[in-house]
Amino acid sequence: MGTLTRPAIAFVNPSVGFSDRRKSKPIGLAYIMAYLEKSGFPSSGFDFGDSEDDAVELAAHYGLDRFDVVGFSVYNESFRAAIAMAEWIKNRRPECLIVLGGPHATAVHEHILRRYSCVDVVVRREGEEAMLDLVRGLGADADGGVDDRVGLTGIKGTTWRAPDGAGLLVNEDRDFVPDLDQIPFPDAEFTSHSGYPDLTYYDEVQGRLKAALTICSSRSCPYNCSFCGVLTIGRKYRSREAERVVAELLHFRARHGVNYEHVYFSDANFFVSPTRALEVAEALYEADPQVTFSFGTRVNQILKAAEVLPRLKECGLRFIELGIESASEPVLERLAKHVKPEVNVAAVRLLKRLGIEISLDFIMLDPATTLPDVRANLEFLCEAGFYDYVPHDHLYTALVLYEGTPIRDFYARRFGVVFDPDDLPSPFTLFELPEVQRFSDTLRAFRKRWQDRIDDALAQGELALASMADGSDGSDGSDGSDGSDGLDRLDGSEGSGLSRESHARLQLDVVSLRHAPNLFMERLLEDAEAGFPRLDEVGGAGGGLDALLPRLGHDHVHLHDLIERTEAVAREAGFAQAPGAAAPHGRD
Repeated sequence: MGTLTRPAIAFVNPSVGFSDRRKSKPIGLAYIMAYLEKSGFPSSGFDFGDSEDDAVELAAHYGLDRFDVVGFSVYNESFRAAIAMAEWIKNRRPECLIVLGGPHATAVHEHILRRYSCVDVVVRREGEEAMLDLVRGLGADADGGVDDRVGLTGIKGTTWRAPDGAGLLVNEDRDFVPDLDQIPFPDAEFTSHSGYPDLTYYDEVQGRLKAALTICSSRSCPYNCSFCGVLTIGRKYRSREAERVVAELLHFRARHGVNYEHVYFSDANFFVSPTRALEVAEALYEADPQVTFSFGTRVNQILKAAEVLPRLKECGLRFIELGIESASEPVLERLAKHVKPEVNVAAVRLLKRLGIEISLDFIMLDPATTLPDVRANLEFLCEAGFYDYVPHDHLYTALVLYEGTPIRDFYARRFGVVFDPDDLPSPFTLFELPEVQRFSDTLRAFRKRWQDRIDDALAQGELALASMADGSDGSDGSDGSDGSDGLDRLDGSEGSGLSRESHARLQLDVVSLRHAPNLFMERLLEDAEAGFPRLDEVGGAGGGLDALLPRLGHDHVHLHDLIERTEAVAREAGFAQAPGAAAPHGRD
């Protein structure tokens, strides 16, 4: 590297292999970058999280070999992309220090350094302080070169390959950052391969779309759900003061010139301390009564702090992302949720009674799932009022066995296998029971063939209905006094060209589209419980789908016809939109 006082530093969020339109900036890397910037070490951020391009081509296109230090934040899904980039950089610039961090790197730090010579060091758990020590050490290095890094290998919270090649140097863990309020706001910019969509929230209470901001007000969670990657980083829960949360909102309003009016709290568990949650909510309300917010938590915490919820709602709480996961007691036990199915039901009823919306976290299938488990899940979703819930992702979810989680070890022992630390086994190939495997395969075939079409038609139909309801349909306000037949039109929707009868049919068709995946799943489960007679009589899972499709709408038509009709009515009313656009649901 030569004489160096300030190394050129890059942080990379590698691709997870698919695209997500709801992509947001990698907040963990942003915190590290802001922390280094505060100490005089600026860095460049690259976010390829949703890119489907080749990892090496991305590394070459963005010139990642021009940096002295390149740090990768890796999850199971993005590990191979990170290694491909690291190898390319190392081959072109051997003196570059390659650093890996994040949940996956923390879980298998020794394995990574033994198997991959392109990686120099793994930063375990939290990264701010360890990375600052690393770049400070490099900055003070007058001569540079690998041999001169020996003095850096003792940094707490890091694992190194020994300079002499004799084994690994696993340094003692670093204490967690005790005071999160001393860490700067995650004010870092990333070069993104695909850009960032505007983050919004449709506030149904106020009837308008709001600019939204993601804020993390705490770290970790004191619970020990067996499937959660938070366990890898550590269960030491810490939280920020309410005043700092408000200050962050105001900072980014000024920084971006955007009047953010909804806060998505990205905490692993925002509601660990209901008292603190209320302090944050009241501070936000005092700063700006128009600000609304949402957060995630567990069902048992909802019940323990029920008396706080009405006040949270008064201060702007709109919805809670609720970790229900399953309605089956055996599955809940495997997931180490330490709650009974009736607790899930009670929490849902409480929130619905208070008028607080629920965002559903659910795991429909895990490797040991039985058909009775699936039946329990479907009955719960129907009885708890989630039959109209969109998006439908919860119907298709399967448990992912992340490295470093107890559930992965549980299934390794159960199956008598050793999972490769580099691999994230597909959750859709691990089912123990053949009937569950076939059920899953058929459900996924339905999703691939129909779900995107349902989503697009549903979005167009709901947009049309919502626009008519709020009068934003381009109506001229005619009352029929000009001789037009105003009585045959919807009040306030004359410009739409839809009669009352057409509007009523559109409403029914939209409801039917919402129900379609649920109805298909019910019919598929009934067929599975009977030994798949309807699926078999048509000849295979692909052809058998049509035999299981429900007849829908006011006249019980085929799903294809219902989709076509809904889109046609939306076009007729002048409310068609591009496929893939968001419907006016709050969390889109």
